[in-house]
Amino acid sequence: MQDFLKVMGMVIGSFPVNEYDKRITILTRECGKITAFVKGARRQGSRFLASTDLFCFGNFELFVGRNSYNVQNAEILNFFECFRDDIVGAYYGMYFMELTDFYTRENNDSSMELLLLYRALQGLKSDKLDNSFVRTVFELKLFIIEGEMIPLEKIENVSDKAYSVIMSHIYRSDIENLFNFRVEDDVHRELMRISDYERKHLIDRPIKSLSVLETL
Repeated sequence: MQDFLKVMGMVIGSFPVNEYDKRITILTRECGKITAFVKGARRQGSRFLASTDLFCFGNFELFVGRNSYNVQNAEILNFFECFRDDIVGAYYGMYFMELTDFYTRENNDSSMELLLLYRALQGLKSDKLDNSFVRTVFELKLFIIEGEMIPLEKIENVSDKAYSVIMSHIYRSDIENLFNFRVEDDVHRELMRISDYERKHLIDRPIKSLSVLETL
């Protein structure tokens, strides 16, 4: 096994370990979802103090140990600093991460999930997009990527408009252009109903960030 590994990814989980260390979960393009340890990351003045927080996206150099990965270097390309002052946006982002975490595994190809997550977080930053719209499109696209989307024919009272939007703009759109469309308010509400139905029937565990988000 090689001693060092370079990956591109995003920190989707960050947890304190011992007095000064961290254990982080990185969704990577090359290795799927992995767990890595960062020694001294919580020590004042550490070069990893900010680069191992949630939302950090960039390149990570890992030492491959017998039983774990250890972060040796991090080159962060996007910190998504906007979420530090936007609590609602941050919880939307954490919800996206938690949902992505549910589906991804180590050594699986997670490049599409990583790109979807990144574009969705960019969508939350945009003044042109409503957060609930970004959430609905993100959910539906993720279920499609995972091959778990319940056929719309099995959901009651799906209108032709909503069906057309999902098939034309969400199923068929590439992720880069996924959020480049708009819908009327009534269609948006129906898409939200459909995504809620899908989530409740597909996800078999509580989602903590969603519980908080729904109180904000």
